[in-house]
Amino acid sequence: MSDFTRIISISSLAFLSFFCFQVGIFLWSGHNLKQNGRRTLIFIEFFTGFLLFFDALAYFYRGNTSPTGYHMVRLSNLLVFLCNFSISFFFCFYVCEFIKQSRLSLTILLHPKASIKNGIPLQLFVVLFLCLLGISLIIANQFTHIFYYFDQNNYYHRNTFYPLCILLGLLPGLITFTMLLQNRKNLAPNVFISLLLYFVLPSIGVIFILLVYGYSWINVALGLGSLHLFYSSIKLMELEFYSDGQSSSVLSPVYKKSLAESESSKRVVRTHFWQTLSITLGGILVVLVIVSITGISLPEKTLIIDKPYIENDSTKSVCITFKRNADKHWVDEADPDRTGAQYDGVIFNNMKSTIITDWKFSILIPENCSVDPGPWNGTFTLSDGKLNVKKPKEGDKENLHGEDFYKITPLKTLGFGCIMYTPHNYQPLSEKIVFTYSSILKPLLNILFDILLAVLFIIFIISVTITLFEGKLIRIEEENKKLEKTVKERTKELEAEKNRSESLLLNILPKEIAKELTAHPDSTIAKEYPNVTVLFTDIVGFTKISGEMSAEEVVTMLNKMFTMFDERAQREGIEKIKTIGDAYMAATGLTQEKNNDGAIKMIRFAQELLDDVRLFNETSPIKLQIRVGINSGSLVAGVIGKTKFIYDIWGDTVNVASRMESTGLPMKIHVTESTKVQTSTLFNYSDNTEIDVKGKGMMKTFFL
Repeated sequence: MSDFTRIISISSLAFLSFFCFQVGIFLWSGHNLKQNGRRTLIFIEFFTGFLLFFDALAYFYRGNTSPTGYHMVRLSNLLVFLCNFSISFFFCFYVCEFIKQSRLSLTILLHPKASIKNGIPLQLFVVLFLCLLGISLIIANQFTHIFYYFDQNNYYHRNTFYPLCILLGLLPGLITFTMLLQNRKNLAPNVFISLLLYFVLPSIGVIFILLVYGYSWINVALGLGSLHLFYSSIKLMELEFYSDGQSSSVLSPVYKKSLAESESSKRVVRTHFWQTLSITLGGILVVLVIVSITGISLPEKTLIIDKPYIENDSTKSVCITFKRNADKHWVDEADPDRTGAQYDGVIFNNMKSTIITDWKFSILIPENCSVDPGPWNGTFTLSDGKLNVKKPKEGDKENLHGEDFYKITPLKTLGFGCIMYTPHNYQPLSEKIVFTYSSILKPLLNILFDILLAVLFIIFIISVTITLFEGKLIRIEEENKKLEKTVKERTKELEAEKNRSESLLLNILPKEIAKELTAHPDSTIAKEYPNVTVLFTDIVGFTKISGEMSAEEVVTMLNKMFTMFDERAQREGIEKIKTIGDAYMAATGLTQEKNNDGAIKMIRFAQELLDDVRLFNETSPIKLQIRVGINSGSLVAGVIGKTKFIYDIWGDTVNVASRMESTGLPMKIHVTESTKVQTSTLFNYSDNTEIDVKGKGMMKTFFL
């Protein structure tokens, strides 16, 4: 890492850390933490602040070999990983609060079964388990170095299982992501989008950190994501500034008032499982593919060979031979005590999926040795009684073929050598060799990894297929439910419309006639009834009264009075026939039974009509009087017309009843002898009066 990159890293981390702490303090201020509705967001902001702060310290003390630097680098990196897992858990908890539409207590974590039964997503406890597992492994790494280690210069290096650490950090986010998608219908759209955006930057950071080493991509992305959560919370929840100092008020992170519906369907549960598996496997496959492309950097290894090999030992991961060429040696003419010879070395890479990317070789040599210029496949130097050979690097004059030429691919060899002058008795096969190399594991070159990748890919395809299939079935079920709901609503509307139509029909026709007309709309409806009592009323002097009033006043007056008559007729079971101007016509006894109580009901109804007129006069500036005429006998009733049809009655009984009204007295009930005969036991009548009825001659009539 260059100094410029280091300065940029420390500056950006410290800058974001400051803002996260500032946001956390702002959210915390003025409220007891237990009562604060944004408690979980406060935890996210503070843990993110600490994450960035400790990461900045790790960069600051990087390469510092003092005791302080030694401890600070290790402590800072440990706390960075611990904060990372803590943030993953609290964000998942934060999403659960939105799903449940309430501030949750951390005590639910102590009762997982009861909490899940009460609607807490299962994913929360899976995330908790993964975060605790990650924290445990990071602590174990301090003793085993399975994820990362520090060299003698106090520099941080990834170790063999570092991708597993990245995967453990990625899985909680993927599971939370699936939980958010599965409950998107329970969230307002702006809330869903706001929470969804939190995943974007860290996801990009995961890809960058696997591809490009040297900058805290994930941690910076988490810092930006946490600030996004805060600013979106201000926008969405309209944050208040606690100016009143009321500690009892609880700011709830509820954006949507409607409660989330409990999804207990087995199909939905299965779909959620396959969705979680699909997205999780997708994330794992992305990491594995990136790791396959970039490879896994393995820590530097040193082999000390006390007895040099004469030939390759395939049981060893790496084998090195170095010996004097038996055919190419001669006496040094300038120094008879020395022998010149060609020395050949071979590096055997017996590993099936590991590339040796850098290497160096040293062997003890006696004094008075020298190396001719022009060695091959290595940079050779003599120092401290050793022959040192290292892989040619960019810029070295020995780098004739390009730096990649000197990498040793799996199951391949690299030869190196030089011309060296040594004392006559020197034999390299009797000297100790120290070989140090760095390597990269290429998982795709390993058949077991290929099988694992293929199996995971097959499971991923199966889970995606099942997810899509189950999702389609659920959507079909939802459409069916919507259709059923629509049918019920339409049926309810039709029933209401039918009831309105029937009610309207019953206002026009008697119940029996309405049923018959509904059942047989094209038939002619006409019936004879043996004993029907008919009533006529008329307003006395209506022509004169209406001439002194406006048309609107006349209609209002008639409507008010006839409404009173209609309401009473409905209560008493009297069938209103029609109104003609100021005349009101009604009947009762419309049944095939000759001995009915229609006459009695009509007399009572007539008496109550007179009471209604008196009540009307108490509040009306115009005082009205009516005449009432009643007659009983046989008649014909039926429906006339097909469109604007009307129910009516005909016969002498109707004509005589009308005559009783026209010859009656104001506010008196005038009845025929047939009506008196049916009601004389209950009502008192005056002496009879004879009147001349057209077509009937002289008739006896009575006043009630």
